[in-house]
Amino acid sequence: MQLTYEQKHSTGFQYILDRLNPSSPYGQEKVRKLTPYTRADRDQLSLELDNLEKLILSREILKPDFMHLKRIFMQMKDIRPTLKKAREMCLNDLELFEIKQFLICTEQANGVCGSVKETSGIRGLDYRPTSDALDILDPDGRRIPTFSIYDAYSPALAEIRSRKREQEKRMEHAQTREERENSTEIRRLIVLEEEKEEQRIREQLTERLRPRITEIEYNAEITGKIDLLMEKVSASSFGETVKPVLTDTDLILENATNPWVASLLKKNLSFTPLSVSLPKGASVITGANMGGKSVALNTITLNVLLALSGFYIYAKKAYIPFFDNVLMISEELQSVERGLSSFGAEIVQMQEAVDHIEEEFYFVVLDEFSRGTNPHEGTALVRAVTRYLNEKKVIALLVTHFDHVAEYAKAHYQVAGLKDMDTDQIKHEIAAVGTKKGVSVIASHMNYGLYRVEQLSDCPKDAFRICRLLGLQDEIMDLIEE
Repeated sequence: MQLTYEQKHSTGFQYILDRLNPSSPYGQEKVRKLTPYTRADRDQLSLELDNLEKLILSREILKPDFMHLKRIFMQMKDIRPTLKKAREMCLNDLELFEIKQFLICTEQANGVCGSVKETSGIRGLDYRPTSDALDILDPDGRRIPTFSIYDAYSPALAEIRSRKREQEKRMEHAQTREERENSTEIRRLIVLEEEKEEQRIREQLTERLRPRITEIEYNAEITGKIDLLMEKVSASSFGETVKPVLTDTDLILENATNPWVASLLKKNLSFTPLSVSLPKGASVITGANMGGKSVALNTITLNVLLALSGFYIYAKKAYIPFFDNVLMISEELQSVERGLSSFGAEIVQMQEAVDHIEEEFYFVVLDEFSRGTNPHEGTALVRAVTRYLNEKKVIALLVTHFDHVAEYAKAHYQVAGLKDMDTDQIKHEIAAVGTKKGVSVIASHMNYGLYRVEQLSDCPKDAFRICRLLGLQDEIMDLIEE
């Protein structure tokens, strides 16, 4: 499920990702590379959602543990490049220090996670024991984040350093130039001996750590998962959320919202929740200009993506099919750069999707598909695509302004738009603020809710009504009506 940045942004998925703030480099990478789970990972997704549910239910009690874990994770550096190097080369003192610090942090995190697991009952997020690796880098057992080549690593090193200290004392008490030069030379030879022994110890330490690298890498992965899971708990506070139920049947959302769109609304406005039940085949959303069709489509898509990525979703109730893939048909900038029009780019995407629809269960999203061609051909194309998708193992959602498309859909939803608008009230408000602000006035009264259409119905014809509300000249309106 590879979405472009533009598609992540338009649905509000990127808005959610941008508000996550993991404390560790491993959690930060999890957010950057976050993608929906595949069908092969269904068990892992179910476990992720179960763990998230348990943490959300216990979050008030676990707040001190969450803060403690965040403080520990903030001290971590990304040691994976160092571990990769350790498989083939000797590590230097700084690299050995970073591994030691990571091992101390994971030992501390493991203790806190034990308390979290006992309180919440989460499963599958256990650190592997690495105390033997830490003992290699901390022979004195002090468990403090410092590192050097300690005397305890080698009796020979301890003896060399003792001789070096004695020689340095002689240098301090040297009386003549010849004595100082002689003492300096002896010390230089001792230092070379010391460096050789230190390098031997570094090689030995690296060699002893090598069999434990897999466990250390595993703990880095677990750290990222725990860090991301805590951020998913935070994301559940961006609005009313619910644990999605994974199904293989219809896509059902009750009172779904979109935090990104809600954040853009003025203070006196609120997001109108959406409720839909989409069966297999093609469903269509129609509505007036300015009516919020794309908002509805993006809200549904956002919550599908979040559910398949292991998040609670922004709804009162949700049944989400486990799709193999999610495809959004939209203008691709890269395709345009290759010389394709926006219409050509859409057709290329559709052709690529059709190649895989027979093999995979798709959620297909088409926002004003075929708008880049003339209305007659566009209508025929969208009607044909709707009929084709009805026969495939897909759940498709189309937003369209073309007539005679909904009659071929398995389900037809319409944005309420101007349906119940008080025209006289709107005219009065526009007159008070001026025509230039008329669009904002209309938008503030627009009903963005969806309702299911149970009988044949074409797209609402609200464009002329908006023209009159915004004061388009009577002469033009008379010609339109004529």
